[in-house]
Amino acid sequence: MPRVEIYQLADHHIFPIIFDAPDLPFPVAGMSDVMPYPSSCFSSFNQDALTHYERAFATKVREVVNKIHPDIIHSHHLWLMTALIRRLFPEIPLVTTSHGTDLRQLHLADHLALRVISGCQEVDKVMALNEEQKRKIMELYALDEQQVVVTGSGFRNDLFNTDLCTKGPDIKLIYAGKLSRAKGVPWLLEAVENIKDITLAIAGGGEGEEAEKIRQQAKQLAPKVTLLGALSQEALAEEFKKSHIFVLPSFYEGLPLVLLEALACSCRVIITKLPGINDICPKEAVDTGLITMVPLPELIGPDVPKAEDLPRFIQNLQTAINEQINEARQQQTFCCLPLEETLQKNTWNQIFSRVLEIYQEVLQ
Repeated sequence: MPRVEIYQLADHHIFPIIFDAPDLPFPVAGMSDVMPYPSSCFSSFNQDALTHYERAFATKVREVVNKIHPDIIHSHHLWLMTALIRRLFPEIPLVTTSHGTDLRQLHLADHLALRVISGCQEVDKVMALNEEQKRKIMELYALDEQQVVVTGSGFRNDLFNTDLCTKGPDIKLIYAGKLSRAKGVPWLLEAVENIKDITLAIAGGGEGEEAEKIRQQAKQLAPKVTLLGALSQEALAEEFKKSHIFVLPSFYEGLPLVLLEALACSCRVIITKLPGINDICPKEAVDTGLITMVPLPELIGPDVPKAEDLPRFIQNLQTAINEQINEARQQQTFCCLPLEETLQKNTWNQIFSRVLEIYQEVLQ
């Protein structure tokens, strides 16, 4: 069996579930349909795949619970495994962090929705990323308001900061995320094609035909556009510190923490006006032009843009990029004072303080 490593966690605390193996004869199922590695889609699950999936997780979770006898279980995603854990161990307090992709999967894999919702309704406490997501969780899963609390999510301020920033005179743009249409990458490439005297770095990976098409599109724009591949957090922080403008033209996000990571490294930001985005975008940063919000195109479902709306979206994105380029040229660095409070309350130390309060509340 391949060895699994998790940062600073001893081997005897790791209980891996192996996909593409006899017990799970298919690639890992991703919470997004496009993942930066070979994956399956929940939308393609038939009864046989669902049985294999739940059986493998049930076996492993029982092993863990019997070995460590947890006081509380903290799961991620209001999805199949959380519902399974609730059914298997109704007596153990269960808290769950929703990252937003679970809400999207309810739409994409709606044949699994009833099974998911029936289990997740019994979760003791759900942690949401923002107020808009909290509202959607309550609506989709029929949860009471006291069951859902907004905790946000954190970034590593030991990595993402202004230490050793090396922004030169040549304007550098950067995108960080999966190579997918749902992230808006093809239209970002179209938007920068005719913008002169800039470079764009694409940090992120992806598998399958969709990601390969994006790679080919990017390569046609070389040397203006560079593909960096998937980066570690340390490497991404270094790239942000060399870049002037971070662009995230995504059509769907839970809480785009990468926005805070970029801001912490003194990047100006262009982001689509996503639901709940105002919860983490400081008003001062928007008012002073550090953050530009681009209107979303009209969408079909959670993340498919209408074709007739794309020319306007590309034009809006291009306008925002040109405006931020002009700002960056006039002011190479910017004062982070208006951002400090927002950045500080979204560090991992602050987020875990809020999570710990929820643990204590559930255990009382």
